[in-house]
Amino acid sequence: MQAHYNRLSIAVRLALSVGITSSAVVVHAQDNSAQQNNSAQQNTSTQNTAEQPQASKAKTLEAMTVTGSLIRRVDTETASPVITLDRAALTNNGSPTLGDVLQQLPSVSGYATNPANNSNGGGVASPTLEGGDGASRVSLRGMGTNRTLVLVDGQRLANADLNMIPQNMIQSVDVLAEGASTAYGSDAIGGVVNFHLRKDFKGAEFSINDGISSHGDGQRRGFNFTTGASGEAGNIVAGIDWNKYTPVLATRRGFSQQALYLSSGVVAPAGSHTTPAGHILIPAGLSPGGCDVNIQGNTYVTLAQGNGSSLSDYRCFHNATDVFNYNGYNYIQTEQKRVNFFVLGNYNITSNLTAFADVFYNRTNSAGQDAPAPTGTSDGWYIAANNPINPFGVTFGTPPGFAGTSYVMNTRFTGLGTRLHTYDTDNFQINTGLRGHFGQSSWLWDASINYGYTNRRQVDYNEVNIAALQSVINAGVNIFDQSDPSVTAQLKNGVDSPVYQYTAAMKQVQFNASGELWDLPAGAMQLSAGALYRWNGMNYTVTPDAILNPGTATCAVLAEACGSPGRGAINVKELYAETLIPLLSEKPGAYSLNLDLGVRASDYSTSGTTTNKKIALEYKPIADLLIRATATQVFRAPNLDELYDGITITNPTINDPCVGLSAATLAAHPVACASVPPQWQGNPTPQITGYYSGGKPAGVALKPEHGMSYDLGLVYSPSWLEGFSSTIDAWRINLHDLLTPLAAQTILNACFANEGSPYCNFIHRYPSTNALAGAIYFMNTPEVNLGNLSTSGVDFSTSYAIPHFDLGSINPGNFKVGLNTTYTSSFYNDSTPGQPGAHVVNYAGTYTQQFGNIARWRGTLTLNWSLGNWSAQWQTRYIHHLTNLNADAVTGAPAPVASILYHSAQIAYSVPSIKTRFEFGVDNIADKAPPLIYQNGLNYNVDTSTYDVLGRYYWARATVKF
Repeated sequence: MQAHYNRLSIAVRLALSVGITSSAVVVHAQDNSAQQNNSAQQNTSTQNTAEQPQASKAKTLEAMTVTGSLIRRVDTETASPVITLDRAALTNNGSPTLGDVLQQLPSVSGYATNPANNSNGGGVASPTLEGGDGASRVSLRGMGTNRTLVLVDGQRLANADLNMIPQNMIQSVDVLAEGASTAYGSDAIGGVVNFHLRKDFKGAEFSINDGISSHGDGQRRGFNFTTGASGEAGNIVAGIDWNKYTPVLATRRGFSQQALYLSSGVVAPAGSHTTPAGHILIPAGLSPGGCDVNIQGNTYVTLAQGNGSSLSDYRCFHNATDVFNYNGYNYIQTEQKRVNFFVLGNYNITSNLTAFADVFYNRTNSAGQDAPAPTGTSDGWYIAANNPINPFGVTFGTPPGFAGTSYVMNTRFTGLGTRLHTYDTDNFQINTGLRGHFGQSSWLWDASINYGYTNRRQVDYNEVNIAALQSVINAGVNIFDQSDPSVTAQLKNGVDSPVYQYTAAMKQVQFNASGELWDLPAGAMQLSAGALYRWNGMNYTVTPDAILNPGTATCAVLAEACGSPGRGAINVKELYAETLIPLLSEKPGAYSLNLDLGVRASDYSTSGTTTNKKIALEYKPIADLLIRATATQVFRAPNLDELYDGITITNPTINDPCVGLSAATLAAHPVACASVPPQWQGNPTPQITGYYSGGKPAGVALKPEHGMSYDLGLVYSPSWLEGFSSTIDAWRINLHDLLTPLAAQTILNACFANEGSPYCNFIHRYPSTNALAGAIYFMNTPEVNLGNLSTSGVDFSTSYAIPHFDLGSINPGNFKVGLNTTYTSSFYNDSTPGQPGAHVVNYAGTYTQQFGNIARWRGTLTLNWSLGNWSAQWQTRYIHHLTNLNADAVTGAPAPVASILYHSAQIAYSVPSIKTRFEFGVDNIADKAPPLIYQNGLNYNVDTSTYDVLGRYYWARATVKF
């Protein structure tokens, strides 16, 4: 561990000692802002009374609203620790979309969605997708994508997919990794990502890009065109952006070719027991002998030879080797294509009144895929004992009216081809309104209408229709023998393609006003206030063949493709205000002292009222040093999916606490371990069926999450070292009444520790009359308010621009360097507070299925160079080693996950004569493979939310301006 810490500390010392400048990641703390603010104050104080209104108006026009605050001000050094990525930082890489860039920030951790996420092997019928739709979403502070608010020029989106925002529409992006509920309302708990529009563009620009991995796959290519004009009457910018990703199969990389499990400390190839040759549970007396026999006297066999019509065709099923490698069919980069259009405009109606409109549209076509359909008698089909194709003479599944002992058959229809999931998504967003001045005063106002719409059509191909399959079985087609082409031909008659349609809309009206209240000895007291009304609605429909029957855990198609309709709406009315009070200015020991107070009152139609407050201090003992502190209340109201999602099937992985217990111990847990036989060895697979739903379908009344966000930091921009700036911030976020799907493992542990737990009703096991007696049939895992979550850590950033120097007659050019790091010291979770057996776990430095990757250290070090028409960048990204909890599939023991360093380089040359800039780059220069996480519910053995999966990647871009 010491070696890993030394590696990062060396990087820190190097950045400080070489003294070179800011990275492409520029800290929002400019060294000249104090001088600008001081100059503005002096100019105001020297003007006479008659000139003051005009001067005040001029000062207001120069001001800006910093992300995290509602106050317009000249000084960009505020109490909010904002990181800004300029346009160069957004484009100095091989990705034509914005999501990949944002997900590499050190403050981003936990689970994030990106194009490397496939459909994850099931549950794809849920309106809340795990991947495959081509989206990218960020999780600041590891708090989850639902707790990171995404804005465009301070306005919410109907769909927070970063990839649907046109890259050429954006000038810069602010990332605020602290709570900001008083400024923006719900969801801003882990932080805020605020994209700033490219409204000052003039002329025309065309850019084309292409890239491919060193493995010869994963091509990403695209182009964009932007044009703009401005004049006294206003300005307009418009553009188009197109990009396309080609899919990459998991078999193209060594780490994902085969499903890998860590079993009793040994890494071994593994996979699904649902194989084309069958995973068939029968009485041990019918087996060839020598097979493992369970406590009920049953064993598993598989087809070894022949057509399966005789008992002699079967042999014992071997758990370690008789597995199907589903990894061979998954994507590690999904197929996708996007086209974007945007128009941004302002028109000055009068000198004091401006009309504005920002409009953009996105169309995304994407596709993920899974291995050919696995199915078993638990899906609803059966093989009667007297069926001519049945050589065993026992009943598999449950025929109508059957009351005897049933047995299990699992198989996989490889002849039907892969299960392909396609997504066609349309996004539209418009923010329009008026803004102006109140007379000749310092006060500004704006009134806006914000409308957003998203529509996603999902089609699942090659899903098996259960009724059609049953007809095939009843007709005597021998599904025990899939090597027979005639069997595959008959099965193709039962293929279905269910359709799932998701639409969501947002309508918002808002009014804001800001300006100076009155002058205090230290400066003008400022106020910003406003009101809004917002409506959000969703509608999720499922074709009849895919509507889930909760009583049977089936629908007309295979259970993993079953879904449930969902529909609902939320409206909220809000009043908010923020004031900045200058307390001291240019006093001994107090160059400046400001107090920032904020409050927001919200009234939700679904969860009632809440009021949240903020207090922040900005103290400069000297002009070069800012000490800042913020304490703010945060909240998140339940969203549409959490409220209204219908029942859908998930496949959680569990460690059953009832495994291997004696009869006496089982007797002490009759509810948690109902029907479990003594010394039972557990489910055939640790993956079970879960029923997820929103709160409303489950009859659960959801309430908002509430908590506190704290930040204490320093910003040092020394006047004696021009071009240098450094920040350090200690942060903490506490959250209670967590909105979360009940984890299957949490339910099992809570019920085992407390037989009176209300969660015991969510566990459904096979009865003693079933061949799988004691195994979990399914579990209800609805959305609930449960648990406490708190995380803390330290951010450190430094940037330095070396003053130009010459080495004799040699001009080495200009250099910049920047270091941006995050250390997560704690990530505490109490999943069942107040219940027996509840305890607090620190997940900092771990990987878990619930929270994802919470590495303690993350950092980026960036070196920039420019000389004439040449420029270059080198960037190193570091992710600290961590522990994979419950990695061992047998023992549940944790496993280490190695640290990793990624290096990337970019070089560019501008040709003024043709107004063209050429850029070439390599990402992941060392072709580092991601560290193994093993299966753990993943289809790739790795964490695609955190690590690069394509390897070394070459890219090029050409941009012409005219």
